[in-house]
Amino acid sequence: MKNKTTLLNIISNIILQITNIIAGFIIPKIILSYFGSNVNGLVSSILQFLSYITLIEGGISAVIMASLYKPLNEKDYNRVSSILYTSSNFYKKIGFIFIIYTIILAILYPILFNTGFQYFYVFTLIIVLSISLIIQYMFSLTYKNLLTSDKKGYVVSVTQTVILILTMLFSYISVKVYPSIHILKLLSGILFVLQPIIYSSFIQRNYKLNNNKQEDKKLISQRWNGFAINIAAFIHNSTDIAILTIFTNLVTVSIYSVYTIVTRGLKSIIDAVSSALVPVIGKAYASEDYNDLNIKLDLYEYIIFLLVFFMFTLAGLLITPFVMIYTKGITDANYNQVLFGVLLVLSEALYIIKFPHLNLAYSANKFKELTIPAFLEAGINIIVSLILVSKLGLIGVAIGTICGMLYRMIYHVYFTSKMIETRKQSIFYKKLLIFSCATIIGIIISIYLISPTKFSILSWILHAIIYSLLFGTIYLVLSIVFFKKELNYFKKYLFNRQ
Repeated sequence: MKNKTTLLNIISNIILQITNIIAGFIIPKIILSYFGSNVNGLVSSILQFLSYITLIEGGISAVIMASLYKPLNEKDYNRVSSILYTSSNFYKKIGFIFIIYTIILAILYPILFNTGFQYFYVFTLIIVLSISLIIQYMFSLTYKNLLTSDKKGYVVSVTQTVILILTMLFSYISVKVYPSIHILKLLSGILFVLQPIIYSSFIQRNYKLNNNKQEDKKLISQRWNGFAINIAAFIHNSTDIAILTIFTNLVTVSIYSVYTIVTRGLKSIIDAVSSALVPVIGKAYASEDYNDLNIKLDLYEYIIFLLVFFMFTLAGLLITPFVMIYTKGITDANYNQVLFGVLLVLSEALYIIKFPHLNLAYSANKFKELTIPAFLEAGINIIVSLILVSKLGLIGVAIGTICGMLYRMIYHVYFTSKMIETRKQSIFYKKLLIFSCATIIGIIISIYLISPTKFSILSWILHAIIYSLLFGTIYLVLSIVFFKKELNYFKKYLFNRQ
């Protein structure tokens, strides 16, 4: 029932991401309402600086998952145990380094940046915000990689969903009982203890692991092949807030973080679908059946195009009205940033649209070959953002991200054609052209005939429904006319018990 497991992973991951989106709206709203834009900006900034620890990881997570596919498929638990032992030791070392880094950051951050808050307030907040990451590196990530690689991602999704629900509940209770950002975030961090407890319990019951404590030196050395990939992903997720913290102020950081609640939420839903399909693509490539791989890659491409164009087109039209409603009553910052909202949506869409090609390369363990392109993407993003941020602020960093994402998309489509000689680049660009033309027509209709005239909840919901029906109809017709093969294979794949 392999296909049923894939479907279970997709459904559980979508539920997780919907919960994540809800939490992403509720928790920042609580912070904005009780503590203001400066505290919200401070939290967002600190979290980004804490995330710099992922650079030390050097891409080991992607390498570990790629290394687990074959031994799991062959039920070689001696090899699996060796990989897990090696990765666990490595993650614990990162955990100890992260503790030292957190202390240094807590000491220097209040000195380097004029936050407007007392030194001890910022120092202790950094310590509190680091708890969840420490728990994950020390105890959770090894188990998570195993479950995800073996298509048991639903265990991870359900666990994280429970943690998010409890986080929202405790956050609300904490501000009602005693409004302190430190207590709110401390409760959220402690809840991550549930991860290693649940993961390890499930693995002990379902895997025949042994005490193979032979460290795989080759696995650790391979992490440098994924280092550039890791840097590129890190820069995409972290550079904008870091640059805004240095060159602007915490209010601007808060505006950025509120807008990214929407794009992060949409990306997480697509991630939910994509991550469930990655093992399918990885195993098809490993089998060297390129005809089957091409069929599955066609379907993967089609699904991502459909989701990205539908969700991000609606987001481009509705993101600023939503943010204005979301921040109603908050007057310490100007959240009406229409152009920035559109550019942010475009940059994230370009980042996601290449997922089928990006994940194919990762599954094939082609990290070394992607090193230079990853560094180039990172360089383009940083250089353009630094040049434009002083004059254009939010818009400047969004343009920098777009430039980097556009280059990487073009490269990955090209790289896939090198990996699979029978696959032409024109397949991707044909889809892109068809969806883009249809979307432009829909946007013209939306702007000139049904554009919202005021920011209200009722108006927003009404326009969201109208836009959904309009673009849903457009993409349905598009699919029937141009993508019959993908639709037929999708039905066959879902209901074929193999």
